[in-house]
Amino acid sequence: LSEGLPYDRCQDGIVTDMGNVADVADLYIRDEDALYNVVRGQVDVVLSDGAAVLNAADPRVAALADLSDGAVLFYAQDEANATLQAHRAAGGRVAFVRDGHVVLAQGGEDMPLLGLDKLKPATAAQPEAVLAAALAGWALDVPTDLICAGLRTFDTAAKKGKA
Repeated sequence: LSEGLPYDRCQDGIVTDMGNVADVADLYIRDEDALYNVVRGQVDVVLSDGAAVLNAADPRVAALADLSDGAVLFYAQDEANATLQAHRAAGGRVAFVRDGHVVLAQGGEDMPLLGLDKLKPATAAQPEAVLAAALAGWALDVPTDLICAGLRTFDTAAKKGKA
């Protein structure tokens, strides 16, 4: 926030949450409207042939869909999420967890990806991050076997100790 985005446009823009005003108050963001304007920037820079990957479980994040010049892909842990279901019914791409497995879906087609039990424990403990990562890869047309390999080998616990 203090230096701006290091790029003008992007293929994938991912928004997991809106955060809290208190977390960025030292950067002169004092209210929800200002916070919205900051977070929307990640969706504003998505190319027309790119995609915004948005958390359907957060209504404030889901509302950013209208700002994307590219496609919109939604994720939520619960496949019964209303935003997820409406997007899927319209033929949109989504990701969710069903019976402990990451599922990618579009329209009426389900594509089970892998079980959370196949991931490193620290990574599996963050299913929403796993869904966002899987969906971002899918938006970039990364083959599903490579998405699975990346998810299986990534360890969020190893990243916490690094600065």
